[in-house]
Amino acid sequence: MNPIIIRTLLVGILTSFLCALIGVFVVIRKMSFFAHAVSHASLAGVALAYLTNTNPFIGAIGVGLLTGLGVSYFVEKSQLFSDTIIGILLPFSMSVGLILVSFVKGYKPDLMSYLFGDILSTSKFDVILILVISIPILVLALFLMRRFILIAIDSDFARIRGYNVIAIDYIFMAVLSLIVLISTKIVGIILVSALVVIPPATALNISKNMRETFIYSVVFGVAGSVLGILASYVFNLPTGPAIVFVISMIFLISLMFKKS
Repeated sequence: MNPIIIRTLLVGILTSFLCALIGVFVVIRKMSFFAHAVSHASLAGVALAYLTNTNPFIGAIGVGLLTGLGVSYFVEKSQLFSDTIIGILLPFSMSVGLILVSFVKGYKPDLMSYLFGDILSTSKFDVILILVISIPILVLALFLMRRFILIAIDSDFARIRGYNVIAIDYIFMAVLSLIVLISTKIVGIILVSALVVIPPATALNISKNMRETFIYSVVFGVAGSVLGILASYVFNLPTGPAIVFVISMIFLISLMFKKS
């Protein structure tokens, strides 16, 4: 098989697995627009990286991570709900990103790939960087899984149990932000929230308990990414939209089997 496709499938499987796993918490906590805020903020990081002649992927991760942690900080300090904070940070980050993009001279193909996704152009450096980021994230997420679940369901009870809810929430936001940012290489800034939201939403349609929700979410996310990547290769389709189309179709099919 073409080494580019092998590399693409590796990145696609890994990132879709992480998105589907962490996405369950996103859906339960009603934070679906968080991925929009972080991914759109990363546009400013990409543009800033071009202006400073650094790797755009690193720039995206830096600015996006700050935005994700900023959501937790402002929620804690202002006592506003997270959706309100996201509603403020999303247009602000987009405006900063578009202003910085206006200073980027000439056509930058990587800039377009961050907007619409181009996993087929993933370099060896990108693969290594994604692996370096993803493996510790996965280990950390699995280690804190029970705490994440408890806080997502009932944060007040978690406080009574003695958990440092604020610290764990910062860790969760950092993990979620990094997962969203590495996923922009697959579907782009515009469509990245689909990888985080659709597989868990599909799983919730048919699962009977939390364990099944996680399993189904990962299965649907990974299967959708693999089928989308293969379809894009065989039929010469844009990869990001192909993946989103497949996982969206899986969601529509799941409605037929929705639990009562």
